[in-house]
Amino acid sequence: MTNDIDHNLNQTNPSENRFISGDRFDGLIVSDYVDNIYEMSTDDTTVVVTQRVISKASDRLCLGFLFQCTQPARFRLDVLIPENCINANVSLNDHELIGYFSEDLPDNPEFVIKPTCDGKDKVSTLKPGEFQSINFRWESGDVLKFFFYFN
Repeated sequence: MTNDIDHNLNQTNPSENRFISGDRFDGLIVSDYVDNIYEMSTDDTTVVVTQRVISKASDRLCLGFLFQCTQPARFRLDVLIPENCINANVSLNDHELIGYFSEDLPDNPEFVIKPTCDGKDKVSTLKPGEFQSINFRWESGDVLKFFFYFN
């Protein structure tokens, strides 16, 4: 995969968050937790991704993404999980997409709709200090949220 930056991308901090193009996958890489708007074209589709950061308490951070597309578009989103978080989970349109990576659950966690097949042997792919990659066919109006919990 090549890591050529798409110079048509509108962003406030190009050294941290950027759109990459490659032979197999296009995607957005996010390692800076700031409000941002990305505009790009992929698969002959115009895509606007609005990134918002909300912190309702000192022990948590919500990194949210709103996808607006002229038609559904597949691309990946890589998000850096903070190295110092003690737990995290991810929701898509308020439904849990990736569960907690630790048994140390937060008090009063953020709202997500849990799956009905909530087994005890769930495995999370979230790892502090590493990127979580989600390759998805995004539709206009999709909302993806990363919830990070800290001590």
